[in-house]
Amino acid sequence: MPNHFAACLAFAILAAHHVISSEDLEHPASFAPLVADDECAQGAASSFGGTCGLEMLQRKGTVEKGGGAVRTGLTEALVDEVYTYGAPATHVSPFWNKARADGCFPGLRAYSEDLRGAYDEIHQDDAGAVFNHYPHARIASVCLRWQRDSLYTPCGGTSGQDGHPDWPANGAQVYHAWNLHHEYIYADRLREITINGTKMGNKDPFMAARKFLFVAFRGYDTTNAAKTKFHKRLHGWDLVGKVVDKHGDDEDPILVVQDSASLACAVVFAGTNSFSELFTSTEDYATGYCGFKGVHAGYRNELWTLTGKPWQKIKPKLQECKKVICVGHSLGGAICEIFAACANSGHVTDPDYQRLVWTKKQPRMMPAVAWESGR
Repeated sequence: MPNHFAACLAFAILAAHHVISSEDLEHPASFAPLVADDECAQGAASSFGGTCGLEMLQRKGTVEKGGGAVRTGLTEALVDEVYTYGAPATHVSPFWNKARADGCFPGLRAYSEDLRGAYDEIHQDDAGAVFNHYPHARIASVCLRWQRDSLYTPCGGTSGQDGHPDWPANGAQVYHAWNLHHEYIYADRLREITINGTKMGNKDPFMAARKFLFVAFRGYDTTNAAKTKFHKRLHGWDLVGKVVDKHGDDEDPILVVQDSASLACAVVFAGTNSFSELFTSTEDYATGYCGFKGVHAGYRNELWTLTGKPWQKIKPKLQECKKVICVGHSLGGAICEIFAACANSGHVTDPDYQRLVWTKKQPRMMPAVAWESGR
């Protein structure tokens, strides 16, 4: 990649990741108080042609091999929900949630799109979401459009759909738009979303997605800024865990935020926040991770690094959560897909799995992270 191109691309990504306040961009409504395996790699379902053997495996007792282990039946769900925003894709075939019979991860994958041209033939998509040619995990998705109907594709349940892991797709009339990668873009569109002419902003999964969008972008904030915003705009939620993995100019925070009412936790992986981290996305050959083949190498390496020494301070937090919800913007969303797939894989003898997973304990409200002095 030419150095000048890399520099321009890095600038666009980092600018898009700047947390823009309602005062900065005059979008006060955006921040209104928030309520409320490779087993299938050769023939994944729906969008990717062929028929995955999940139903056949279930009829036989669901005996599968992965990471050197043989498991029977569905696995334990360590990650209960996933919410991502403008995230690039992760695997040569859509990751399946092995804790559910339909293979879907509860939650929502969101990306923004503008249509242009006389016949809406030009698609301007959030550049982060079309960064590579891999498919996404099996999860409900929404293509967020402004002042026109958005496109929602459910996953599993009675729908029989897979969330369209192939969307958004690169093509001759698809243009990468970093200006659609901002927090306020997603906040506005989730708040005002219409599906088939019906306003859906106060209904799940869109209302939940707007809440977790706010949580995801706190990964770019300082500790004190994040705590202040949680107290002001997300009543009952507080920062209960934070570590920062530092490598040169690259600082990668991991946050754990807990709701005092439900004792549920959101684990937050931040997006690209330094020039050096840009090459995480461009390192896009396929490799192995957690008993899976064909995982995006850059995102695999990022997650493997994060689940090293820094992760040992996060694991005890997740043990005491009623449920765990993974949220992430951009690179953070890609990490969430791989993280959730591994955590729910049941690949118990795989070293990557052992490095990542935790043992559930009795849920409790954990103490908040202390305010930082002098900041």
